[in-house]
Amino acid sequence: MAARTIAAAGAVALAAAAVHVLGRPPEELALLAGIVVVTEFLQVARSRERLDPLDGQPFSFSSGAHIAAVIVAGPAAGAVVAAFGVVVADSLRSATRLQIAVNASVFALAALAGGGAFHLLGGTTGAVSLPADVLAVAGLALAYVSVNVGIVGLLVALTERLPLSSVLARAAREQAGTAVAEAGLGVVLAVIVLREPWAILALAPLVLAVYQAHARLALLRQQTAHALEAFASVVDERDPSTYDHSARVAELVRSFAASLGLPDDAVARLWRAGRLHDLGKVAVDSRALGKPGTLDEREWQAVRRHPRVSARILRGFRFAADEARAVEFHHDRYDGNGYYGARGDEIPLAAHVVIVADAYDAMTSDRPYRSALRADHALAEIERQAGAQFHPVVAKAFAAHRRGRDPLTALTPEERRELAALARRPRRSARSLLGATRAPETLAVAGVLTALAGLGTGTQLATLGGLAVAAVAGAAVATSRVRAARLAAALAEAAAAPLESAAFERVAARVARAAALSWAGVLAWRPLDVDGWIPLEWTGGGDPPREATLASWLLRESEVPGAMRACDGAEVGTDGSYLAVALGSGRPPRGYAVFRFAAPPPAHVGAALEAVADRLAFGADHELPAAFAPRAAAG
Repeated sequence: MAARTIAAAGAVALAAAAVHVLGRPPEELALLAGIVVVTEFLQVARSRERLDPLDGQPFSFSSGAHIAAVIVAGPAAGAVVAAFGVVVADSLRSATRLQIAVNASVFALAALAGGGAFHLLGGTTGAVSLPADVLAVAGLALAYVSVNVGIVGLLVALTERLPLSSVLARAAREQAGTAVAEAGLGVVLAVIVLREPWAILALAPLVLAVYQAHARLALLRQQTAHALEAFASVVDERDPSTYDHSARVAELVRSFAASLGLPDDAVARLWRAGRLHDLGKVAVDSRALGKPGTLDEREWQAVRRHPRVSARILRGFRFAADEARAVEFHHDRYDGNGYYGARGDEIPLAAHVVIVADAYDAMTSDRPYRSALRADHALAEIERQAGAQFHPVVAKAFAAHRRGRDPLTALTPEERRELAALARRPRRSARSLLGATRAPETLAVAGVLTALAGLGTGTQLATLGGLAVAAVAGAAVATSRVRAARLAAALAEAAAAPLESAAFERVAARVARAAALSWAGVLAWRPLDVDGWIPLEWTGGGDPPREATLASWLLRESEVPGAMRACDGAEVGTDGSYLAVALGSGRPPRGYAVFRFAAPPPAHVGAALEAVADRLAFGADHELPAAFAPRAAAG
């Protein structure tokens, strides 16, 4: 109904626009129409089968062409040309009549809104003068994108029964950069059409090269995602009793997540975690996977490693990195008696979804050591273990869903709000520690460019302002580098103490003088272990993090290139901010020197620690303590 209403509104608007441009010579619009048709065809199509939600977003230059048409020929002509391009391209793509009508209406209405904003802010049809028309062009682009995103978002919200605010917020995050680029392209096209139409021929190869690069990138993403999916299938096939297990778990997760009314990107993330959760079994002997009897210690340790091996594999892929934590904890329990001892809220909510789906599929499938349970018996067991093995709210909702009920009606409002957190994108724990130092560098470059632009246009205020910004930012960069060099020298001297315990104490004390250090420690592990221990520790009054959660974070990040890691305290169940420096040059490293700060440390502290990473060898060769023993088998 909503789609037909939009198509009808677009038809009325297009009829009025067509009347307005009816008497104009066709040659005035021919070039613009040609550009729009070409840009509609230069589109990287939406991928229906993808692991990466980014691959589901189509890409084209058509919005830039619509913006150019509005500037050159006015709102009415821009609307007609935009609709014409959609009709031609979508008809040849065998789209349905309703799809063509809706797409044409959306672009026509967006062009009319953009043209109205352009005129209200002082723009003139058939002329563009920069920088005088910057505000008018910005208003055009903002109105065009707002109407486009708003109408499409409304359709998505109504179709998928999602809150409109969350749909629009997600669209704004995903399309902000593209909108700016399309507005810039629109201005360039408008200037060329108005002043030198034949220059379009010179621009065409560049546009084609950008299109081809984007198409190849999308194809590479899709092939990588499919390769991981094929890898997961191969892992399943190593054990006949779990053939297609990951695919079944992924489908259980997808169905459950969709029943909760989660947006497409959240459903895709959870599906991906279910599909790839057992990749780490590639490191487990197939005889152990299919063994009907009790596993020996070596076999059990290999099986116990596989969730963290899966997480380390996924962490190396940008599109799958967010799912690494959910995959890592899929054999942990709500009560803390799982593989790695994580409990309650230490386990990501997404992991609890994979845990219950994984357990349900295991219980309802034949295994070498037992026959499959009936579905109703498996659901009864899930409900019995709610609050012990399973997250109580997830277990309650999952059982209701599998029985054919709407899970949301089975939950209280508070429980529904708790599960709504699944829609939020996981926080990316690892970030570049030098990112903060690049901020003033970027500001300095921006200042220089502003000053040069002011000088080139004779704008004295822009020249002086740009120089001032560049000077302040440049001074900040220089100061930070000097402080980092001094601190690095002091840390190198401290690390040279004859006793490693003394060296660590001196390094921690020196870092504490540079920032609000509340705790420091060395997390060590053996190459094949999935647990770590802390042989050296320094405290400035803060409580130490749990070894299990600290090891979880750093083991997951250990295959990522670079010596430094960073996260906020929520990642390891405490407050503050963490920096960690790899010990040893191998990958994975032999351990990490970890520093917790009461507040995010100054940029020069991270830069100094990174500079002396190869000098911090304390604790890397510690033997496994006698008191440290792997957790017994938990099922």
